[in-house]
Amino acid sequence: MENYHIDGGVPLRGEYRVRGAKNSALPVLAATVCRGAAYEIYDCPRIGDVFAMEEILRSLGAKTKWEKDCILVDSRGIDRFAVPERLMAEMRSSVFLMGSLLARSGEAVIHRPGGCNIGKRPIDIHMDGLEQLGFHVEAEGERISCKGFCSGGKITLPYPSVGATENLMMAALAGNGDTIIQNCAIEPEIADLQGFLRTAGFQVFGAGTDTIFIKGAGRGQKAAGSDVMYFLLEDRIEAATYMTAVLGTGGRAVFRNIRAELMKEVLRCFERMGAMVRNYENVIEVWSAGRLKSPGMIVTQPYPGFPTDCQPQLMTLCSAAKGLTTVREEIFESRFTHRKDLVKMGADIETCGKNAIIKGVRSLKGAETEALDLRGGAALVIAGLMAEGKTVVRNAFHVQRGYEDLDASLRALGGIIETKREKET
Repeated sequence: MENYHIDGGVPLRGEYRVRGAKNSALPVLAATVCRGAAYEIYDCPRIGDVFAMEEILRSLGAKTKWEKDCILVDSRGIDRFAVPERLMAEMRSSVFLMGSLLARSGEAVIHRPGGCNIGKRPIDIHMDGLEQLGFHVEAEGERISCKGFCSGGKITLPYPSVGATENLMMAALAGNGDTIIQNCAIEPEIADLQGFLRTAGFQVFGAGTDTIFIKGAGRGQKAAGSDVMYFLLEDRIEAATYMTAVLGTGGRAVFRNIRAELMKEVLRCFERMGAMVRNYENVIEVWSAGRLKSPGMIVTQPYPGFPTDCQPQLMTLCSAAKGLTTVREEIFESRFTHRKDLVKMGADIETCGKNAIIKGVRSLKGAETEALDLRGGAALVIAGLMAEGKTVVRNAFHVQRGYEDLDASLRALGGIIETKREKET
């Protein structure tokens, strides 16, 4: 078991280049299945979830290879349509293979996906949408099988689910007709998936709005050109995580390869807290002078609202800010799992249902903590950097699922953190 060991109280300073987005990399990698071709995907983060998706692709018959930050995927040899249950259990985003396999072969067998333990995240919207597109879907226990042909038409999602939007976009690619999906999620990562699909030769329009149009291309077509090259969108959640760590430690840093337009609500929250934010083309600088103040209320919402994936980190920042903060979690039902360890470190946080009430304390104290999920684990690392004394964050693998070389990146900014392999206690 790997654990983070942190000596807190050191302001983070310097520069950081934001990597490609985890939440773009996973659906884009799944989309390489849609058409057999050789793909070069650049600025791809080397993280646990990407490695898990890579293993799934290889299990289906694809070949993969890394060259620095570029993953090469040759999907021409894919000849299987069932994702092994063991691999599905490791990562929720493996559900994207349902749509891409249907686009490729008209058949897909998956199992209910794993991932972070942050509450119920049913895939009913995915399944209902596939049935509306003309596929036959059967669920037996944890096993889900889909087959058939996409008949196209117009469907309306009951909720703007990011995963369902992306899955249905891919499933509709091989349709005999055109498909219109309404009430779509509008996250930037969905527009990035559209960008990849268009680079691969498909006709998809409207991503980034609530209506997406997919022109059915039929099955078995080759991708445009010999190789498909694509550069991933930058990771707005990674950027927000490191910015929070900088502000929490009273530091100052410049972040490159990140556009302010992708994270408006997070930056507004920082400014409400008294932090200084300066942005220009693909660069954002943040710093704090003195103790931050409460931003008032934070409510998580689908994009362009405040992202749920930043809520745990901001809760940590608010735990040492002056005043009372209310956090309302509207996306997931169990996303306050980090609260227990923050309280252990001296934070004053009460939770009731969807709400967390945070009374800012002067400082946090180092403690033994345990990461239970990806973003909650990142929040505890930030707390350790902010705290007085030593902090241990156990189960670093949760954090490594979504952050490449977190410890080395924080050390480059001046943080005192190392990863140690230790026996479970």
